[in-house]
Amino acid sequence: MCDTIAALAATSTDAHTFLAKNSDREPNEAQLLTGVPHRTHSEPRLKTTYIEVDQVRETNAVLLCRPFWMWGAEMGVNEHGIAIGNEAVFTRGGYGKTGLTGMDLLRLALERCDSARSAVDVIITLLEQHGQGGNCGFTKQFFYNNSFLVADTTEAWVLETVGKQWARKQISGAGAISNLLTIGSDWDELSPGAEAFAEQKHLRRGKDRMDFAASFSDPLFTKFSRAHARRASSLSALDSGAPATAATMKAALRQHDDLGYALSAGSVGSVCMHFGGLVGDQTVGSMVADLDKSGPVAWVTGASAPCIVPFKPIALDAEGAGMFGENQQEEALNYWLENERISRNLQNNYAEKHKAIEKLRAPLEQHFEGMMAGAAPEYRKQAARECFELEKEYRVALWKAIEPLDHPTRHSLVFSLQWRRENRDLVRLWPAYLQSSENASTV
Repeated sequence: MCDTIAALAATSTDAHTFLAKNSDREPNEAQLLTGVPHRTHSEPRLKTTYIEVDQVRETNAVLLCRPFWMWGAEMGVNEHGIAIGNEAVFTRGGYGKTGLTGMDLLRLALERCDSARSAVDVIITLLEQHGQGGNCGFTKQFFYNNSFLVADTTEAWVLETVGKQWARKQISGAGAISNLLTIGSDWDELSPGAEAFAEQKHLRRGKDRMDFAASFSDPLFTKFSRAHARRASSLSALDSGAPATAATMKAALRQHDDLGYALSAGSVGSVCMHFGGLVGDQTVGSMVADLDKSGPVAWVTGASAPCIVPFKPIALDAEGAGMFGENQQEEALNYWLENERISRNLQNNYAEKHKAIEKLRAPLEQHFEGMMAGAAPEYRKQAARECFELEKEYRVALWKAIEPLDHPTRHSLVFSLQWRRENRDLVRLWPAYLQSSENASTV
């Protein structure tokens, strides 16, 4: 389960476009920040998550938020100021057992394109050539089709797919996607074979123009995903009347659906999702891409639970992000694990701990925004590194603030057993997590 939102430059005070996404996956599925520089390639083929495709001669610098075991990414931004988020969509018509994953398609488009429109074209071309598919679950089988929200400094597009069929629509102002098809008969372009495919499967809906969403949506899975509720929350945040800023986009990603300050009351209707009970995933990474014509800046958590983790800036140019490079993925993993320790500590007395954290997090994040606003483009990378250093001091202060509040909270037996299993498996998967927990006692 995930949510992606975009606000075009006309809706902001400083003529910036924003794209924001929460990535909701299994609790132990570490999501790594990965910076890749601009490159030239001599090898003819490229191995993605499951299949090989033709490599291109030159690829862009990209910053990715990716599940640690995948080649592709849940969201990312490139040196030209293109940002993409993808979503699982539940459809009729079947899923591919192998092919390019939605995350592969996202990364390939970022690496190869210099505009949102060309990124959509590349995704379509690769989709038609190779198909989409493959298991996208970490410890479970999970197959699905994909939708994409693609933005650059001037425009944004929604692309929704079913197998090799697709519909695309340009958005104006602001838009949001979630785990459902949203393009009805109002598409700007439809794949040439979509209508014949729908008729062959006896799925076609709509009179003169085919209704893509009505034809292909799986109503049962879509309903139980509560994607309609999450998308409505995202759109409501954008329709508040306030101009779009990095801060308003972060706030949109922090929304809870009737959490009541008890994590065991988490809901799949929450944009900021917490695992437990009937909720099998949680938000394991978040990004707000600020697409400024002077150069993109990605605000990232690099961690679970955006409701308690500050967004830090990463500036991107042709040389890459300057941190969390492909040879620094152990560092990226340790960063995710260190923050995960905070997230899991909040299961006890979330209400009081959240209040204490907010008093520290909110002013720190405002300070980060001020640092980046005042930094010339050539100094943004240095300012971003300083923000990550300041976060280390924040974590020390955070532990001191929440330690006196560590009172046991009564959860349901199911919730407690679920988290006992996840915590046990996390230590088995990532021994470094146990080490960071032991070191925390000295903080």
